[in-house]
Amino acid sequence: MKALIIAAHGSRKKESNLEVASLAARVLEKAKRSFEVVEYAFLQFADPLLEMRIDELVQKGATKIVIFPFFIGSGHHILVDMPELIKKAQLTYQQVEFKLTRHLGKIEAIEDIILHEVMK
Repeated sequence: MKALIIAAHGSRKKESNLEVASLAARVLEKAKRSFEVVEYAFLQFADPLLEMRIDELVQKGATKIVIFPFFIGSGHHILVDMPELIKKAQLTYQQVEFKLTRHLGKIEAIEDIILHEVMK
């Protein structure tokens, strides 16, 4: 099973976390041919934490897990926390292929998305 996790910071504000959950559901609708599962996870302040979501997906039979960091800038979570977490997961689950993608702010098309929104 191929799974995608949209990994966000997490917030103490429930509504913010629900936005990420909603995003994951919308992505699943558009990515059904590429991913059997699209989930969300957080690095702090909210559940499920990324480590817990990885464990859950492996228990459900995931053989490849792609993690997309839903972050604008490359702070400590992007540069240190997530790579370390993925390295640890790879050591724990050697039978699973892990891929950590670029974060949202590094995607070249982000400029087009911003312009599309502001030019409405």
